[in-house]
Amino acid sequence: MDQFKGEVAPAEVAATVPLSVSQALGGLVRNPLQFLRRWNGKAALLSALFRGGVFLAASLKSHQAGRSHAVLAEALFGAGFMGFFGTVTQALRLAEPQWLVAVLLAGVFPVLFQVGDICFHSALGTQAFRSGMIASAVFTALSALFNLYIMRRGTLLVGEESSPFAQDLITLPKLALMFALSGVLQAWRIAVGIGRGIAGDMASS
Repeated sequence: MDQFKGEVAPAEVAATVPLSVSQALGGLVRNPLQFLRRWNGKAALLSALFRGGVFLAASLKSHQAGRSHAVLAEALFGAGFMGFFGTVTQALRLAEPQWLVAVLLAGVFPVLFQVGDICFHSALGTQAFRSGMIASAVFTALSALFNLYIMRRGTLLVGEESSPFAQDLITLPKLALMFALSGVLQAWRIAVGIGRGIAGDMASS
């Protein structure tokens, strides 16, 4: 997997293993043991650390005892779910079309996560703070896109395609910067496109 590290474009990676979204998901459905064999402990650990911190920061004004229990519950549920979510992301990372993969991972699955998260807090009797849940939802969508971005570049994978976790951690800061810059560039392209469309409408009217 060394050839997938660094600056390799997602399209180049996908070209080596053409796969549709239905084929990728079908492979998981037909062989559900992959969820156990490829449970992504790397994603689970990082999710527990960051999600607990985000939830804590968003609920600082709440009661101390209730907050600590809620943060622990959030970290535990996030770790468990994101381990399995990492399996799905790894399976879909090379699938086409890429826009559908992004919609599933940053839209559909985060909604399922939030529903499960609320049910988990309710079952444990912890207080699901509104600010914390909003922050958790935003973090889930962004982290889903980020995980997809870095897994397409060979980072945070498990199984025979994986690299040592320490090596992944060394690579993460660079990839995080690239991810942020690509988001800004994409937003700029959209803004320019909208601006040109408005200018064209005004000129033709």
